[in-house]
Amino acid sequence: MKKINKLMILGMLAFSMTGAMVMTNSVTADASTNVTIDGKMNDWKSATLTEGYNGYTALAGDGQYVNVYVKMKNGQVPGYGDYNFTIDGKTYYVWSNNIPSSVSSGSVKSFTLTGGKWNEGTQYGTVGTGYVTNDGSHNYAEFKVDLTKLGLTASASGKQISMANPNIGSDSATTTAGTITTTATSSASSSSAANSSSATNSSSSTDSSSATNSTSSSAGVITDKDDTASKASLTTDNNASNDNDNLNIKIDGNFNDWKNVTLTEGYDGYTAMVSDGKYVYVYVKMKYGQVPGYGDYNFDISGQKYYVWSGDMPSSQSDGAVKAVSFTGGEWNEGHQYGTVGNGYVSQAGSHSIAEFRVDLSKFKISTMTGQTITMYNPNIGNEKVTVAGGSTGPYLISGVGVVIVAWGYFKFRKRRQLEPTDLPKVKK
Repeated sequence: MKKINKLMILGMLAFSMTGAMVMTNSVTADASTNVTIDGKMNDWKSATLTEGYNGYTALAGDGQYVNVYVKMKNGQVPGYGDYNFTIDGKTYYVWSNNIPSSVSSGSVKSFTLTGGKWNEGTQYGTVGTGYVTNDGSHNYAEFKVDLTKLGLTASASGKQISMANPNIGSDSATTTAGTITTTATSSASSSSAANSSSATNSSSSTDSSSATNSTSSSAGVITDKDDTASKASLTTDNNASNDNDNLNIKIDGNFNDWKNVTLTEGYDGYTAMVSDGKYVYVYVKMKYGQVPGYGDYNFDISGQKYYVWSGDMPSSQSDGAVKAVSFTGGEWNEGHQYGTVGNGYVSQAGSHSIAEFRVDLSKFKISTMTGQTITMYNPNIGNEKVTVAGGSTGPYLISGVGVVIVAWGYFKFRKRRQLEPTDLPKVKK
């Protein structure tokens, strides 16, 4: 019997080691550096693709350049989003305003890319070129970005590059920078200098407008909702907190009850979320444009994904206007499987579009939210996720169950025999 047990253990170890070897050998780090940016996509066939909710991406380092591949599941290749590159701890924003809105099957069209220090920034000027095409079923793009145009020098050689576009997905494709033998070009510097003035003026204007309407602490707590008296900012209760079941947040178009809830900043707006175990309550404040209905609001509840969206969001609103909106839930982007799952309000407060809504967790057919972790983000607001626990009654429930189990075990043990002094922990003298 002992020999059989040993054989079984050895077999399991061998199996696990074989599995690990197979998994390791099946991964391709990135595409070959023999990629040519010419509108022909076959040289990406060996690339490992990173899947997002709406498409796939891949990267390949090539000396002072990084090559990018995009394959869309639905719709056109996005020019905006932006293509957010992180290199050596710094983020660079690359975008295009001349990717065509439609490409006929079999045609190939060229485009250029601009780089900036923030979303749709222009500080680095033109940083790359590429091509977009269509095979009759999907839209594709490939482009290259000159890393020296972003101000990178030889010190960035061999560093990891990651890239994601929130209009494609939140997961980043990665590669390693090649050998960068040149320093930042003078044209990049002059372009940066030429654009910095207009960018600074634009930023200053935007920031001052934002500051007028929103004052935040370093932790991102909302502190401005009592500055005006519109319907969208009447005071209700300020004792809300991310882990308090007694939230007193009411979904009524009055936003001041979110005042003490911490905001999470994305590239295009801010989000906050709390839960009482039955509902999740979501707050959105945009930096630019309208609160998005699509994206979707991607919820992850203990590993299970749910997609929440609204077709009721207005394209524009006058200052102070408030509109009621409903939300639909699905098993994938813009899915309808769960029907109407929530309701909320969207409003315009000065230069910012803001919204609050709640989602009924029971609509997702989840038996209990106690102790479960909930995360949410919308790629049209930012890649950053907000996280809450599904109610704070979990520890008490777990403790109660533990007491029952211990009591049951105790009486079961007593039924078998009386507790003896030897059953107590031994203490060394």
